[in-house]
Amino acid sequence: MERFKQVDKNGDGRITREEVAEAAAFTAADADKDGAVTVEEFRRYVASRQRPDSTAATTADKSASPAPPPVNGRPVLKQLPDSDAVRDAAGTGQLFECVHVPGFTDIIEGTNGIALADLNRDGLVDILATYTERNRGLSNKGHHLRVFINRGTFRFQKHPITIRESTLTCENFGPFPQILNLADFNGDGLLDIFVTRHSPFWAGKRWPAIEPLGNTLLLSDGAWDTFRDVSAKMGIQNEKAYNRQSSIGDVNRDGWLDIAIGCDNIGNAMGGLPYSRLYVFKPNGPRFEDGEFEDIGGTDLVPDFGGFYHDSAKDKAGPDINLRDLDNDGDLDLIQSFHVDVREPLLPFSPGEYRQGLFCWKNLLVETGALKFQKVTGNGFAAEARLRYNREKQLYEPASDAKAPGLPYIAVADVDNDGLPDIFATGPSDVSWSPRVEYVGGRFWKNLGGFQFEERTEAAGLAAINNTYRQWYAFFDCPLSSFHLNWKPRVPKLSSQPGLAPSNPIDNRPYYADAIFADFNNDGWQDLVVLDRRETPGLVVRSFFFLNKGDGTFEPKPTTFSGLDASGIAGEAADLNNDGLLDLVIAADPDNTGGATDIRRYESKVYWNTGAHGARENHWLRLRFSGVKDAELIGARVELTAMGEKQYRWIHSNHSYKSGGALEAHFGLGKATVADVKVTLLNGKTVTFTGLKADQFVDLNLNFAQVTPLRKETRS
Repeated sequence: MERFKQVDKNGDGRITREEVAEAAAFTAADADKDGAVTVEEFRRYVASRQRPDSTAATTADKSASPAPPPVNGRPVLKQLPDSDAVRDAAGTGQLFECVHVPGFTDIIEGTNGIALADLNRDGLVDILATYTERNRGLSNKGHHLRVFINRGTFRFQKHPITIRESTLTCENFGPFPQILNLADFNGDGLLDIFVTRHSPFWAGKRWPAIEPLGNTLLLSDGAWDTFRDVSAKMGIQNEKAYNRQSSIGDVNRDGWLDIAIGCDNIGNAMGGLPYSRLYVFKPNGPRFEDGEFEDIGGTDLVPDFGGFYHDSAKDKAGPDINLRDLDNDGDLDLIQSFHVDVREPLLPFSPGEYRQGLFCWKNLLVETGALKFQKVTGNGFAAEARLRYNREKQLYEPASDAKAPGLPYIAVADVDNDGLPDIFATGPSDVSWSPRVEYVGGRFWKNLGGFQFEERTEAAGLAAINNTYRQWYAFFDCPLSSFHLNWKPRVPKLSSQPGLAPSNPIDNRPYYADAIFADFNNDGWQDLVVLDRRETPGLVVRSFFFLNKGDGTFEPKPTTFSGLDASGIAGEAADLNNDGLLDLVIAADPDNTGGATDIRRYESKVYWNTGAHGARENHWLRLRFSGVKDAELIGARVELTAMGEKQYRWIHSNHSYKSGGALEAHFGLGKATVADVKVTLLNGKTVTFTGLKADQFVDLNLNFAQVTPLRKETRS
């Protein structure tokens, strides 16, 4: 424990009165009154002294009333279960503190997906989330859409929305709603809501009594909280598929937003088929409502993408998807990573021999003037491999010498400030979980330009992503439990994978679920948070914080630095209290992960960025954009120059897996107090803003090149 070592000046493993400046603090910490403080006594003292009790939790039913204000200007800290992770994040100078948000963090349901965006346009980021009630995973009921309006200083109020021309309501939102994504499809200046769903299928057959609904598009109807359900008319439901993450953008630059959808396959097609889609909007006049979407996946326009053929030589399963301009040529390219997530060999719809790896398609619109994607191979990133099931040995074997990781979750960001978007991929990777050609926990690729990449995981300081729990425990200075120290396989004990021997859970890797790039300390370099979604009892689960060292390489930091003492299935960063520091919302969904015995694991988390470790002393600039439609804005490159140094962001509504975000850009400025900003749209138009003062949240009008200050900061 790093803080203990700092106080223990002679390094003998005990803190004496002479090593402590405050007598009262030493007396309180010395629980057994033997004249010395051990590591365990120190942890307990820090936890009890620094983590205030939370206020009484309000239930979801009472959350429509405003939450109580913070105490003495600080958010109310959340009382979490007593574990090593919690004690390591006890409030003595960590970057993040877990805060109690009544009506949101105390909802005990599976959180399927989240989106952080300013729905009511008041300058504060709101939270939207989809839920499934506990133990209702196979039910037609118990599925919800909830909207939490930000009232300032970490107070959120549940707000009902009206859905017209539909049987859907917020409290009865239809079966299996998953991931939210927000953008303005019809150009009325209000955000629309797109929600993916998985389907009630098993081995290609529908579950009895549950009608597949498919994806939902809610179109704003004259007010920010009133919508019309246009899903069936628009042709985007994909009702037989296991729909997961969506990515929104104008792939053919015709002024209308298109939708890419990644689809997974779990077990024997539980949740639907792996039928990924690239829906291109086909207008029928000037009104969005009169047009519809057409899938071009499985055609020559996107070779080897989408389609479902019930053919293991052709089909692939990938829950994440991204439309990104990887080569800065002015059109949106396509990347998707495919894995095999199955525990039973070769059932009728099992992906036991599907291909896995990293696929990318270059958009040739700029080069040819027509929409067509070229599948790219041999560029340092793209990789493809396949497993074969050996029935005689009852195990999976590589079908060839080809190597490719099955890392389904991708995050894209420029980590070294060279103007090129780099790629990080992660996912579940221990042998007991599901078959892989390569068992790695994550990889990082540097963008070299010209659609070329180079794998630099170790060089970037991210080798620890391949650690086992045993190695992470050593890093966090977390003792092994008696269960792990004395672990023996139960007899008879079968592995979840045929032909594989069971292993001590501590020797598995974390079930990496999501990756979030953001500049959390405002030093001008984007950091990385990786989530662990595993809910196995007996394992201390945390988020993993990698600090950008200021040169595009990373250093893993312990919980005593980050304060991220829990994890979940998805996360999103946003400045929730307008203080210029990026906070975190982490969604918990144990039902999706495999169940949890502890009801508290269902609690989603809100982490307040305290500004520790120099973050509060650094300057920042937060940008919102107007004057153009979202079809023009999405994919835009934002270049910021401050004190001669450049940074880059790209505007997108999906930033990581199972979450959506705002069409904004946040920059840390370090010690700079003024910055210039250049916005380049996909059509090549550039708008420049000079001399922007630091520590502002401003709207940049890209039509008139005007700057409008928005809500001022509210530092706690």
